[in-house]
Amino acid sequence: MIEEILAWLNQAPQLNGEPINLDYLPSYSGWSLSVMKSSVKTDILGNSVRFYALKITRRHTVQNNADRLAVIAALDALAAWAKENPPPGSYLRVTDLPEFNSRNTSGVEEFSITFVLSE
Repeated sequence: MIEEILAWLNQAPQLNGEPINLDYLPSYSGWSLSVMKSSVKTDILGNSVRFYALKITRRHTVQNNADRLAVIAALDALAAWAKENPPPGSYLRVTDLPEFNSRNTSGVEEFSITFVLSE
C-alpha cells in the first residue's frame, strides 16, 4: 500500500515534478513521506478499516520570511489537493497545520504536515 500512496502523492501538481521520497530528505531541498502509524479498526459487524498517519516533510533552503511562507503555502496547497483527490476508495483528513520542524546553520529548514488516510 505504501507504494500506492507514494505514486498517488507524486501526482500532485504542487510538487512541481519533485518526487516524494520514503523516509528520506535530500540535503538542501526535497520532499519526504513517513508513515507515522498504521492501524486497523474493526467494528462489531467485522468490517475493517485501515488507517495510516502520514507525515509529509518539505526541506528547503530558506533566505527570508517570504521563502518560509512559500513553503508553508506549498504544504497547504498539497493538503488541499490531497483532500480533494484522495486515492479511490479512501478518505483523507488533514490533522495539523503546516509546522516548522528544524533549521540548520546553512539555512536549510524543514516544515511538515500530517494526514490520516483511511481505506
